[in-house]
Amino acid sequence: MTNHKAKKFLISILSFMIIIALWWILSETSHKQTGIIPTPLDTLRIIVEEMRKDSFLKAIFSTLERSLISFIISFFFASLLAVITHFKKVIGKLLNPFIVLCRSMPTLALILILLLVVGSEMLPTVVAFLVVFPLCFENMSAAIAETDNKLITMAKVFKIPRWRQITGIYVPSMLPYVFSSIIAGFGLNIKVVISAEVMGLPSMSVGYLILQAKQSFSFGVSFAWLVIAVILSLVCETVLRMIGRLCMPYKYPGIKRVFTWRNRRRTSEL
Repeated sequence: MTNHKAKKFLISILSFMIIIALWWILSETSHKQTGIIPTPLDTLRIIVEEMRKDSFLKAIFSTLERSLISFIISFFFASLLAVITHFKKVIGKLLNPFIVLCRSMPTLALILILLLVVGSEMLPTVVAFLVVFPLCFENMSAAIAETDNKLITMAKVFKIPRWRQITGIYVPSMLPYVFSSIIAGFGLNIKVVISAEVMGLPSMSVGYLILQAKQSFSFGVSFAWLVIAVILSLVCETVLRMIGRLCMPYKYPGIKRVFTWRNRRRTSEL
């Protein structure tokens, strides 16, 4: 482990310890008698108890399913429209009011309006799509715009096939922006889905269990599910970052050396 990585790791540990200390102080002082914010140990105990229930995995997978569906739809249409508007500026101008409207509308107001239109089961997916779509669209548009025009011009001069231009120029240039968009968008997507689940009450979901615990005055359980939601978001973000590192070995020298060593070993064996 290099000095930079060791320093970064120690800072992360210190930051985590500060959060736990502040959490413990807050739970032991102003909110101790109400029980709204349990201590870290009590929260861990509640989480373990919740994990033993049959509803735990059902709620987690139900929320993840809604999050994945809404994000895939958002990212697909955002990428498609970003490519179209890059070459057809008129379509971009026509689409701009819709992007501004989705980006500016308060999430809570959007949830309340769409609850009457699409119903509780479809509410999280639709709301997450409308909230995340502008973010993905703007990131993908920026990714395409950042592609080096000199390389594109050179490829046209040497009459390089279009598919080679896409795989050799566009894709490597866009990948960092694409994964940045995916990580930021999916993290926001999970938050919006859970918020919509709290308001829309779809059966067996993280948001539903948070509200159910609150209505039964089990504030410790409700807070524990909030912690579970944060952990779920962090796990998904970590997995996406790992996938990004594997897809972009040229940006991470350590991974690149591993791939190079394996390739050399296979070549020597042949």
